[in-house]
Amino acid sequence: MGAQAIYLEKQKSYNNLTMALYHKYRPQTFSSVVGQEHIVTTLMNQVATDKVAHAYLFSGPRGVGKTTLARILAKAINCPDRKHGEAEPCNLCNPCEEIRGSRSIDVIEIDAASHTGVDNVRENIIDNAQFKPTKSPFKIFIIDEVHMLSTSAFNALLKTLEEPPKHVMFILATTELHKLPETIVSRCQRFDFKRVNFDTLKKHLTSVAKGEEIKIENEVIERIINKSDGCVRDAVSLLDQIMATGEKKITAETASLVLPNTNAETTLAFLTALVDKNAPSALEIIQKLADDGVDFVQFNKDLIELMRLLLLSKSGVKLDNYSTDLDEKAKKEVKKLADKLAPRDPVRLLDIFMTRGNQIKLSPIPQMPLEMGVIEWVEKEDDANGPQTSGPANNTNNNDQTQTEKLKNLKTDQPAEPKKTIVERVKEMVSKEPDFTLADVNAKWGEFLTKVEKQFPSLAFILKMAEVTGLDGNTIKINVPYNFHRDKIMEKACQRNLETVLSEVIGKKACLEPSTQAKDEPAPVSNELQELASSLGGEVVS
Repeated sequence: MGAQAIYLEKQKSYNNLTMALYHKYRPQTFSSVVGQEHIVTTLMNQVATDKVAHAYLFSGPRGVGKTTLARILAKAINCPDRKHGEAEPCNLCNPCEEIRGSRSIDVIEIDAASHTGVDNVRENIIDNAQFKPTKSPFKIFIIDEVHMLSTSAFNALLKTLEEPPKHVMFILATTELHKLPETIVSRCQRFDFKRVNFDTLKKHLTSVAKGEEIKIENEVIERIINKSDGCVRDAVSLLDQIMATGEKKITAETASLVLPNTNAETTLAFLTALVDKNAPSALEIIQKLADDGVDFVQFNKDLIELMRLLLLSKSGVKLDNYSTDLDEKAKKEVKKLADKLAPRDPVRLLDIFMTRGNQIKLSPIPQMPLEMGVIEWVEKEDDANGPQTSGPANNTNNNDQTQTEKLKNLKTDQPAEPKKTIVERVKEMVSKEPDFTLADVNAKWGEFLTKVEKQFPSLAFILKMAEVTGLDGNTIKINVPYNFHRDKIMEKACQRNLETVLSEVIGKKACLEPSTQAKDEPAPVSNELQELASSLGGEVVS
């Protein structure tokens, strides 16, 4: 029996003892690694030419092969039977078997998340590194989630990492590269792992299913890939969960028992209703989903994914380059929807439904935040333009022409006022007495909200979360929780409409100034205001 046959027999025997699929199908050679070709090729060349580095840093998302490749590299450089000029380990010798089973005393795997202190680093790494390997050419330290080490632990490791003994190799792995000190990063040969693309992951899952003698519908595989977000381990784990149903043929119906299910067709229909500003249709879809018992948290996640594709399509990106469970027909539909929208509309949609998505779990009625999101989006234009009047198109055109003529006459009849500097405007604000008090505002605020709710419902929702914080002349200052709430109120048409209603309620000309600034936080002081204060012989204090 040849070496390859022996390896396959051992692989089969090992697989039969392993319960989890992601363990069972964990790559044991460079060539079997899923994706990461740019890293695999480089490492294989280094091993084949005996030009390996003393320290490596593997960074990237979880579940894409960092520790797997670290183990394969450890096997390759410690394998006594590896052929000269080749990189692949034999996977038959004792060192290979021990590393595979995590039993090798010369390959030390450390979870930095549970060994963060400096004492652990000194005992497990620094002191241990001084001794030569027992059986193998190299003593290898694989430190997973290395970003979890404390500052003092990093400082203790630094000297050994910079000038390690010749028989020592370090392989650091992290999902959060930005948390590592530059001094550590600069002393390692760095490799950035990427999420595995759609086609590669599909090929791998199909191979796993075949190895398990399971027939699985193409739609199910695509949904698994979409949920795993390019993570191989998550994708195989999801497949393992689905296979736990005991079915030899896995259909979409079977998969729905494990995978949170919101039909892509329904999600696309909902998005179409939003783009067409068809509120009744969108609300009907939400109600049908509620009747079917759909998980609205998952539905909103699927919707956000679709809106992201809408955003990318609107930006001119080809959707074929991105992982998605949409077929070609659906991708073309997304492209058509993108063409209907203004450039900033996809961003507004994402802002609304990302915010609403966070409210679903806290809402007494799960679908209500999405229903509010529909109204907020559909009535956006109505809020900006004021009450709409219906009538024939030619009347609309005539009204537009009349309005344009009035504006022209207004410009010609009234002399243009000279523009004032910021300092002059500030002086006017300082000297002008308010026509009403803060107590007047608080007394009338409830009436103001009631009137706004009748005319501009989505703006009323924002204002109900606002807090009156002060009065400056005739300008009422309010605090809103989010920047996009502030930006919405500050849109010219919206602010004009709100100030009109506010002035009617208070009985005096009133202005509205929204901000997201915390009460205790001092407002930034402009250079011109500082100049004004200096000219009056004073200074601006917080």
